[in-house]
Amino acid sequence: MRSITVLLVGTTLPPALVAQNLVPNPSFEQVSTCPSFASQLDHATPWYNPTLGTPELYHGCAPLSSYVSVPDNTTGGFQYARTGEGYAGLYTWRTDIPNMREYAEVQLLAPLQAGTCYRVTMYVNMPNDHPYACDGFGAHFSAAAITASNGQVLPYAADVENPPGQLITDTVGWTMISGVYTASGGEQYLTIGNFRNDAGTQTLQVNTGTWYTTSAYLLVDDVSVEPLTLDLDLGPDTLLCSTDHLLLDATTPGATYLWNDGSTGPTLLADHPGTYWAQVALGGCSVSDTLVITGDGPPALDLPRTVFLCPGASTVLDASAPGAAVVWSDGDTSAVRRVDAPGTYSVTATNSCGSRSAEVDVEAEICACVPYLPNAFSPNGDGINDRVRPIFKCAAGNVRWAVYDRWGSLVFEAPERTVDWDGTIGGVPVPDGVYVWQAEVHGTAFDDGLYMGHVLLIR
Repeated sequence: MRSITVLLVGTTLPPALVAQNLVPNPSFEQVSTCPSFASQLDHATPWYNPTLGTPELYHGCAPLSSYVSVPDNTTGGFQYARTGEGYAGLYTWRTDIPNMREYAEVQLLAPLQAGTCYRVTMYVNMPNDHPYACDGFGAHFSAAAITASNGQVLPYAADVENPPGQLITDTVGWTMISGVYTASGGEQYLTIGNFRNDAGTQTLQVNTGTWYTTSAYLLVDDVSVEPLTLDLDLGPDTLLCSTDHLLLDATTPGATYLWNDGSTGPTLLADHPGTYWAQVALGGCSVSDTLVITGDGPPALDLPRTVFLCPGASTVLDASAPGAAVVWSDGDTSAVRRVDAPGTYSVTATNSCGSRSAEVDVEAEICACVPYLPNAFSPNGDGINDRVRPIFKCAAGNVRWAVYDRWGSLVFEAPERTVDWDGTIGGVPVPDGVYVWQAEVHGTAFDDGLYMGHVLLIR
């Protein structure tokens, strides 16, 4: 019952989901030569500057006099790398040059595959030697390299970006910008920077007395683009006892949720049987899973409280309960049992949700001791239905019985009910026909009397 595509967004990936980062030199560690001054992003090969902007490479190998050393940047800026000892720096907005922007671009290690979801992550920091914080920063994918012969806003939209209005103000730690991109197919280049114009960029002055006076600027480290595979698993189909509940958890940081009941939280409390499903989505990427919960409680026992039993008779007690183990008070484990004696019969049925017990009182009943004979028999010597005698519902008492022909002549007489008639008189077969029988019943303590009927003899 599984229906699964791909989705994930969050701060970290579980170990089983770690994938290849398609961004080469993602933390700007490898350098062709140490930067000696500003505007030398291309020393972090294969990163390069796609416009006439002047993006920086900061690195621990650079001397303090270069203005791009790490962690001290000479200008009053001070920032450790998030990992290693390198990071990039880009202008994202300026008061003195309208729509001025800087970008960093790199060719990916492999083209993106159509329909595949990729998790895009980068970390930014507002340096403490610039006065303005801004909200604009993101990433754009393209099949071909992007170039511009100016230092203005590139005419492209970010595919993953920092949410509008969420100013990046942390000058100590690194702020994560993350999202999921569904590839059209063939994208080979990644460009990062602020793709919003001045009107679309929100800014706020948060520092005064800084080295720079007119700019918003961001440091960038640990850029990653990773293909995603995710198996959302709500768990196996299960039995839910009537007094229990089950918490279904689809938590995926940063995602949106939709459950079968229309709720949109990361979890759902299942407290009754049914089919449950969850869909987790971000952008064009989603994952879904379905879980069937069957419900049950302790086993139900459908037994009468009292059963009346005629002498010599028996009755069936049925304690069947699907999926339950049954044990009677005398240790019998048969769900269905036949009893022929009065008494109290106790039984307990147990399943995974609990146990239920019941008692049946089997009581002796005063039943009529009424004899009867089969309405026909065939004394032809074949061993089948060759003899006949009275049969009673009671086991006690005396019975004298006899057979007469249709003219009232005595054909057979027996002092007790256990004696059979074989269809003869003194060993001589009587003719076929209808015969009358009589039975005198005495000493049963229930219903003494004279009974009669007919039996057909046919050979």
